[in-house]
Amino acid sequence: MTTKQDVADYINSHIESVLDDTEIAHLQSRVDPYLAQALIKIVGDVGRLIEIRDNLSRNETNRK
Repeated sequence: MTTKQDVADYINSHIESVLDDTEIAHLQSRVDPYLAQALIKIVGDVGRLIEIRDNLSRNETNRK
């Protein structure tokens, strides 16, 4: 049986070879931090999703 950690490990090990820098930048600009949090609950700790989720705290503390 495949676990969330297995899925996250697979994505983490293959994302750089499947997506180029432009596609990764597009992904990071389009995915909302709240969506990233929901996806992390589904697929596990994917590095790119964690980076996007962590931008939420930066955005919240930088509000005027």
